[in-house]
Amino acid sequence: MSLKNGAKDKLDRYTSRTSGYAFNTYDHQGDVDLPLTPADVLMANLLSLRLSGRDVIPLFAEGDGPAQRLRVALDDALVALRDVAPFESHGALTILEESVEKLTAADAATKSVKQWTEVTVSKVLHRRRPHIVPVIDSKVRKFYGIGIRQPMNVRQALWEDLGENEGWIRELAATKTTPDGRPLSLLRAADILIWMS
Repeated sequence: MSLKNGAKDKLDRYTSRTSGYAFNTYDHQGDVDLPLTPADVLMANLLSLRLSGRDVIPLFAEGDGPAQRLRVALDDALVALRDVAPFESHGALTILEESVEKLTAADAATKSVKQWTEVTVSKVLHRRRPHIVPVIDSKVRKFYGIGIRQPMNVRQALWEDLGENEGWIRELAATKTTPDGRPLSLLRAADILIWMS
């Protein structure tokens, strides 16, 4: 499957101000410099997650348990990824992987927290860092093939795809802005095209 198949129509439908897609809500980024709030975490439910209060409240409780350590890892990733170059601009996969080291650490912190996985982390952090954190879920895995399981493998497939298709995706993404007036990142545009496939 190709990202280019019906790309303009897919992006137009998803980003329409009258559509029922998550774009008009999820893509309000909020203050990029603030730590995560419970509302930030719950916004990820707009991308087909099912986080409940019992999955979110422990992250923001006092203490030093697995949930609180996950929240710290998520905030560390936000800080570290704030000014990282866009996903597609890294000249080599090894450089990309080095730049997302804190994202990988947040993924690892989910191992001891029920209901949290790399998928959850990607959907929570993508909203605040749409230029560098890809959404990694079953749709993306299916798009790139059954055998791709680890986040690094998905990032590699997506990075290679964006490398091959950057020109036309950049032109297409430039025709849209987010509901809060930001340019649409190539990574977010690619995620929308994959999701709409």
